Amino acid sequence: MKEIYKKMWQLALPYYKKGRPGDVEHIKWMIKESIKVSKKESIDDSILLPLIILHDIGYAETKKDNPFKINLRKEHMKKGAIIATQILKKINYPKNKSKRIIYFISVHDNWALKKYKIYKTHKLLGIFNDLDYMWMFTPKGFNIVRKFKKFSQKEMIVFLEKNSFPEKGFCSSKTTETNHKRYMQKIIESVKT
Repeated sequence: MKEIYKKMWQLALPYYKKGRPGDVEHIKWMIKESIKVSKKESIDDSILLPLIILHDIGYAETKKDNPFKINLRKEHMKKGAIIATQILKKINYPKNKSKRIIYFISVHDNWALKKYKIYKTHKLLGIFNDLDYMWMFTPKGFNIVRKFKKFSQKEMIVFLEKNSFPEKGFCSSKTTETNHKRYMQKIIESVKT
């Protein structure tokens, strides 16, 4: 990872430590996955990596509650955009790229508001959204989300299956579609055993 992203991560880390349980692991997983996807899909990582590193920092400044509550989602996007602006200025990130990153942070969870068009309009944001969502298919993400939603393992699988359709803004590329299927199969197998 480039030095600029390491510096960005160090500035973001204290926010994540104050945020939701599992956010540090969530961001580290997304960074690793995004590097692979960026290469396969020819995505501009100078936008995608900062978006990933900064997208959920707003939870540090919201009340501690279930992040699936719509008002909390809206609030974390708004506060996240403000904090991201400060971090990007601090490291002198290019203004034109910062503007786009901040905008994407301010709308990154629009799928929860049933606003899916933006993920089809902006492929990079769609791929980001795929990765953000796929975290729930990892063992750690699966259990964290399941606890917030108060689901059994089987109820969580049903939730993931029900909400994983392309018309909802997921699977924006062949790479993320393939990864999505692989992760889904793994989590289903792990629940069965």
